Amino acid sequence: MDRTGEQVTINITDISTQGEGIGKAGGLAVFAADALPGDRVLAEITEDKGRFAKARVLERLESSPDRVEADCPNAGNCGGCALRCLKYEAQLRWKENFVRGALQRIGGFEDPEVQPIRGMEQPFDYRNKVEFAVEKGGRIGYYAAGSHTLCDYHGCRIAFPEAIAMADAFAAHPVKGVKQMIFRRGSSGQTMAVIVSDKQKLTHLEELIYALDDAAEDLRSVVWVDGARSTVLAGAPIIEDTITTILSIIKVEVGAQSFYQVNPQQTGVLYSLAQQYADLSGSESVLDLYCGAGSIGLSMAGHCRRVIGVESVKPAVIAANRNAVINGIVNAEFLCGKAEEVVPQKLQGVKADVVVLDAGPGSEDPGGKGLSAEGMHPGGYVPLHPRNRKCKPFDEMIHG
Repeated sequence: MDRTGEQVTINITDISTQGEGIGKAGGLAVFAADALPGDRVLAEITEDKGRFAKARVLERLESSPDRVEADCPNAGNCGGCALRCLKYEAQLRWKENFVRGALQRIGGFEDPEVQPIRGMEQPFDYRNKVEFAVEKGGRIGYYAAGSHTLCDYHGCRIAFPEAIAMADAFAAHPVKGVKQMIFRRGSSGQTMAVIVSDKQKLTHLEELIYALDDAAEDLRSVVWVDGARSTVLAGAPIIEDTITTILSIIKVEVGAQSFYQVNPQQTGVLYSLAQQYADLSGSESVLDLYCGAGSIGLSMAGHCRRVIGVESVKPAVIAANRNAVINGIVNAEFLCGKAEEVVPQKLQGVKADVVVLDAGPGSEDPGGKGLSAEGMHPGGYVPLHPRNRKCKPFDEMIHG
């Protein structure tokens, strides 16, 4: 029976990956936006999917003890953040539960030991890459949740402040044909503006570039991206960043289309944890799979015998080798190709003492395709998403 339109009272007990509250109504799992664990809500089912349903909250009957007033004026509308109304400490607890649940349901661990999530001291103004959509008329903004309708970006609590100022500069000097504006910042303070457009020609760029330069303290690069092609309009093609860990300080060049960690405060924490688990003595060979621009492996290079990185995106491999050069690292090499193909075809006979898996959601499982777990120490599994179903090294490397 289709329950669409039915009003139900739900006790919210969990959070989805999209930040929706989850509860049950007569055995049916119901997902509702703007609902937190501990809330009791009256909701209307808007979509009955059979195994689960979507709903909208009509009334909050009881509030979660972890609920706070959202600190962003666009909370509930903007698609960027879903949990501004949940205490930060509670967000960390639910992330821990999320990882534990993934290990149990997908990894097959009955009672995994999960360490507390390491949060930020100041979880504000940290994001070093901020993307804005641009409408045909030149209006700039964030996408509203679940739509292509733009919403306001002023008051954003996670973007680095200069990104907001540069968005304002574009709003004052819009360029016809621009689809997206992306702003990046390195720890050096250098900033980059990326103009995304599929037009053959853009006009009034000079006025925009001057306005962007006035808005940023240290604008070093303005790049026009058209598909896979990047054209430097002003300054350099890259900006500089630095990653500080317990073992090293490495310099990294970040380009317009570089895949790179967006939370610089936590990047060093993440890499330091991988280094701790690797427990390097100086004699190891480190295999860094799905390595991107190579920053995790390079952060270990000074404390092991060699680093071999594997990455399928060619520009990232070029960047990884370039990052090795600018850091004076001579014991690292980076190969282009899919890890599940490169390992058995090109690395036969290579004994990897430590393996770092920096795997994304679409990464294939290298286990069983040439990567033997025998003699390997799992230095780190750094998935983009803890429910990565396609890359499951745990059973191979931990259970044997």
